Amino acid sequence: MLRNWIMVALRTLLRHRLHAVLNLSGLAVGLSACLLILLFVRHETGYDRFFTDADRLYQVTLEWRVPGRKPERAAYSQMGFGPAFKNAHPEVQDFTRFTQGRSILSTGDRQFYEWTVTVDPNFLSMFDFRLIAGDAATALTDPSSIVMTEEMARKYFGDAPALGQVVTVDRKHALKVTAVLANLPPNTSLDFDLLLPQHSPVSAWMLEQEKHWGNSNGATFIRLKPGASVEALRAGMRDWVKRTVTPLQTPQGPIDLAELVYPDLRPLTDIHTHPLAGDITPGISQTELTTFTAVAFLILIIACINFMNLATARATQRAREVSVRKVVGASRAQLVAQFLGESVLMTVFALLLSLALVELALPAFSDFLGKELSLDVQQDPLLLPMLLGLVLLVGIGGGAYPAFLLSSFNPAYTMKSAGAGTTGGSGRLRTTLVVVQFAISIALMVATSVVYGQFIYAQHKNLGYNTDNTLIIGHFRDDGVREKTQTFIDMLRQDPGVVGIGLSGHIPGDAGENNTLIKRLTGGAPDDLLMRQDSVSPGFFEALGMQMVAGRSFDRDRAADLVQRPDWMTENRPPPEGTTELFLPAGVILNESAVKALGFEGPAAALGQQVKIMDGPVSYLLGTIIGVVADFHYRSVHEPIRPVMYISDETRHHAMAVRAKAGHLQAVVDKIDRVWAELVPDRPIQRSFFDVNIANQYQREQKTSQMFATFSALAIFISCLGLYGLASFTAERRTKEIGLRKVLGASVPDIVRLLVWQFSKPVLVANLIAWPVAWVCMDRWLSDFTYRIDLNPLLFMGAGLVALVIAWLTVGLHAARVARSRPITALRYE
Repeated sequence: MLRNWIMVALRTLLRHRLHAVLNLSGLAVGLSACLLILLFVRHETGYDRFFTDADRLYQVTLEWRVPGRKPERAAYSQMGFGPAFKNAHPEVQDFTRFTQGRSILSTGDRQFYEWTVTVDPNFLSMFDFRLIAGDAATALTDPSSIVMTEEMARKYFGDAPALGQVVTVDRKHALKVTAVLANLPPNTSLDFDLLLPQHSPVSAWMLEQEKHWGNSNGATFIRLKPGASVEALRAGMRDWVKRTVTPLQTPQGPIDLAELVYPDLRPLTDIHTHPLAGDITPGISQTELTTFTAVAFLILIIACINFMNLATARATQRAREVSVRKVVGASRAQLVAQFLGESVLMTVFALLLSLALVELALPAFSDFLGKELSLDVQQDPLLLPMLLGLVLLVGIGGGAYPAFLLSSFNPAYTMKSAGAGTTGGSGRLRTTLVVVQFAISIALMVATSVVYGQFIYAQHKNLGYNTDNTLIIGHFRDDGVREKTQTFIDMLRQDPGVVGIGLSGHIPGDAGENNTLIKRLTGGAPDDLLMRQDSVSPGFFEALGMQMVAGRSFDRDRAADLVQRPDWMTENRPPPEGTTELFLPAGVILNESAVKALGFEGPAAALGQQVKIMDGPVSYLLGTIIGVVADFHYRSVHEPIRPVMYISDETRHHAMAVRAKAGHLQAVVDKIDRVWAELVPDRPIQRSFFDVNIANQYQREQKTSQMFATFSALAIFISCLGLYGLASFTAERRTKEIGLRKVLGASVPDIVRLLVWQFSKPVLVANLIAWPVAWVCMDRWLSDFTYRIDLNPLLFMGAGLVALVIAWLTVGLHAARVARSRPITALRYE
């Protein structure tokens, strides 16, 4: 019997080739899109699960609840958190810290700025990355050790063995390679190429930070003992913080940090899908994963609807077959099993075709995402069950209704009525399914438009500064560079292509931030206000095209504008005996948000006013407000603009911005390289283009919008395949009617309009369903953005019109071909 069923299924496919091609194409494309999305989701949710103790590893996160600010949760923690927490909690097996920095690595004639990571010696025991050479237990115990990845070892030593080789760090520390790691897996939230131990001479200053609970310097990870309860740990963390965290000492008295810090433990396997500010690698939100998973299954639903529609439409042509089988003794259960088997067989064929399509598309898809996705059953044991599940889901889900419909035909009625076996109900169902198909497609088109619109808005929103023709050069605080900064500036200014130069502690777009206390000396709130502080040189605002809304910028010729520090401060020596309070005069520039936060009536009212700024353990800045700069975005436009105060302290300037005239950028780049090579020949230059740095903040939104557009287009394509199949079937069933209409005088356009209108009604109804659903969903999605586009009704109307035009083209072209046939051919039909 099984052999008979397979033969019947194959003969049916060959007899109705158009029907088979449309079904196979729709299912294959739907399954391919679904598989690509599921492989992406599977990759994203599989981060860090390969570690042996992944279920017992947690990262310490902190939520800072500062009065006057929205609570901020970040992945940074204090250096002293790990050791203090372990000592107080016996259920903690061990901890390790992870702090990133920049250093110059050199060996022979090779030298580069590299990101280095300082960790505790047990790091490779907690995180069991695969080693190529060396011993994980001892690799980081020696202060003069360094661990490299395979790629980094090849960069410095070529094909020679790296183990035991010596590299020089920052031109003064000779470190020996004690282990070489295999290149890190693509699905880890830890990212590094070089590891240094905490007690390394390169990073000895970090251990001093264990005493300072007000500074968050890096990530802290803990490993619990087997069977330990993380919930019990979380429940006691607030009390532990109150007992442990020491107050921050200031000239005006201690600040109780325990009232500001709220720690938590984030599972290692959740880091990538629950991202926070300060994460080592960028993650993906749970909302995005849920959205893409939903898109995958919506596309699959559309493909299943195609299958159901075409199967029920063809039901009349199998009515006699069903009746004959029933007459000779076939039960309804046997018929249901037969037709479900045909459905599953069709799905298997479609899956095989889709696997070929996925293999072809996967390299390009992986390159687009910047990830290493693979379709390998051996590497991923869950892949095969997932494929079998898709076959059963699509085969049974898409074939269930046609199977029960076909098996329900009455033999006597069917044989007597020359093949009419369907009822009006199946026609109404097909119309309903077309409505659902296009409602999903329209909603996806709207979502694509909104996501892409938000991305374009983020890219083109006025950031408050100009990124064009601007270079950023780093490391001006390094020894050997700091002393030559002014000479470097003077030599660049001789180039007529340079129109602006400025220095700053932080450049917009970087992740660094420094906060301190500020207070008005007259009027305003009685309490100090915690505010971001940045230091910029004269000319910085002008170099980046920032606008002063009141007052003026810093002026090098006005000594009172610049912070002048005594030698003991610049040399990091303790204050002279008896010094308890020191006031340093300084000019201060506020942004517009800071003016409001300090309670001034407006920018002009703030000019000339004095503020007191906490500067160190015994020092204050006595600041005079000399200007107000327009608000600008330090970070992504997804975050609100915060109050910021600016001083000009040359000891804090790290990066330089150089702006070139339009058309002179390359010449200025060449000039910068020549001057750097002349002044600092023993150090590599670290430079980048400002516009590229800012654009990199929105890469995720760009990829998201492009993925939405691609998969929405696939959903529409699948819907059109189904619509074409239904139009073909309808035209075939109405062949005699079309012939009679032409004999009675109907023109080809009249017949095309007749068939097009029949399929336009479901699309119009689909709009009425898709619009409100899409509006609610996208409004919720946009609510996560501080600065967002408005939902424009034209987007919804445009998506509906596009869907309608696509439906007209799909049906109209086929209808025109049928309508042009000779009436005599139609009247001889059957």
